Amino acid sequence: MAFDTLRQNKLRSTLTILGVTVGVVTILAMVSIIQGLNKAFAEQIESLGSNTIFLAKFDASFGKPPGQEERQRKELTIEDADAIREGVPTAVGVSPIQRELAVTVRYKEKQTDTPILLGATPYYEFTNSQYVGYGRFIVDLDMQERSNVVVLGQDLVKALFPGGEDPIGEEVRIDGNPFHVVGVMSLLGSFFGQSRDNIAFIPLTTAQKYYPYLEQPQSVFVIIIRPKTRADVQATMDGIRDIMRVRRGVKYGEKDNFGMSSQDALLDIYNQLTGATYLVLTAVSAVALMIGGIGVMNIMLVSVTERTKEIGIRKAVGATRSSILSQFLIEAVVLTAIGGSIGVAIGEVLSLLINKYSPLPAYIPIWAIAVGLIASAGVGVVFGVFPAWKAADLDPIEALRFE
Repeated sequence: MAFDTLRQNKLRSTLTILGVTVGVVTILAMVSIIQGLNKAFAEQIESLGSNTIFLAKFDASFGKPPGQEERQRKELTIEDADAIREGVPTAVGVSPIQRELAVTVRYKEKQTDTPILLGATPYYEFTNSQYVGYGRFIVDLDMQERSNVVVLGQDLVKALFPGGEDPIGEEVRIDGNPFHVVGVMSLLGSFFGQSRDNIAFIPLTTAQKYYPYLEQPQSVFVIIIRPKTRADVQATMDGIRDIMRVRRGVKYGEKDNFGMSSQDALLDIYNQLTGATYLVLTAVSAVALMIGGIGVMNIMLVSVTERTKEIGIRKAVGATRSSILSQFLIEAVVLTAIGGSIGVAIGEVLSLLINKYSPLPAYIPIWAIAVGLIASAGVGVVFGVFPAWKAADLDPIEALRFE
């Protein structure tokens, strides 16, 4: 009966369904973008290593510039990394690095101005699970002699040696200083849209020779620590904190004058930052569904008025209040469920299009589809109750007289 009524009033039903469809599409669009960003962020963090710890001068944050107190903190040193390596038994890899942004690398007439320069140690490969593709990586002798050797990322090899020639043994210039190419990294991929292959590795001691001053924000000194297992992360962080507080003269009860974070901590910070966004998007989605629900109620009230005589006849032949109530409530739920199903289909298509034609990641989990369908049916129940109750409450005699 509900479907027959919908077929008899196609335009009205379509307009009602459209309102709910827009609401469900809004929900799924919001969820797909947020979930896509969350999934992409988690994957990017995971790509750094399954249980990596980051130690820096500044506290971990996203987009928040360091405060005055953080900027005045003492820089970390290679000796700090050595102390952690010797004093924390659960740390199997400790890799200090110095990052320099946008250096100039030149080979003959070819030049690129966008690479990242990393001063690294021989521990870098194991600690970060990033290995040289061919040639060799930095060794202890390079560190001791502060050698001018460089390991190039894949993007730099393509930019400087477009003819496919072997870069091993060639001389490149980094900010005008000559460096001997000793290796090429394996393909590393990207991190938050930035290629990790557009990079050059030199010995950390050499980096400190040419870039002695850490000028923010282009220069950063970070110590990366790899615990034995994921279960050892907290114990490793506790050991690092104890050593660093002693080395940096932090008294009991005082706040740490360094920043330390793990994958889980980074994810927690990210979730805190996106929490407000979730609330806003939830409110927007609720408003969209409410507008669709108001449309359902309006159409159902019109339907009750138009079918007053039909209701009177049904009651006259024995229909109970509950049967009339159920009839109109089912019609409302069927309307909104159809709208929800169409909205889910459109939302899935939109998610695929966003993934394909925009830089934004989009992902619709199964639970979001279920929420969309349940919410659409729920709208039918909530906003269909009043029209259904009004229909069930009609006096049969007055209803039969209605023209």
